[in-house]
Amino acid sequence: MTVGELYRDALVHNEPSLLMFIDFLVREKRVLSMDDPAAKLDYYWQVRFVNKMNQYLREYEPKWKGEKTAI
Repeated sequence: MTVGELYRDALVHNEPSLLMFIDFLVREKRVLSMDDPAAKLDYYWQVRFVNKMNQYLREYEPKWKGEKTAI
């Protein structure tokens, strides 16, 4: 499964947290692409990154919500 396929599944199943997480890594940070294997997300889910990732996502959320309404 690719990151893009996981993103589409998250859309179908209404998983906004996962959508924002993927969008942040692909569009904002540009560390992944939608063609990458979904397993590459595991690196960013490590316990050692939880606090910092949560901070990044809280800061990114208003921008992400603004982009969603503009689409």
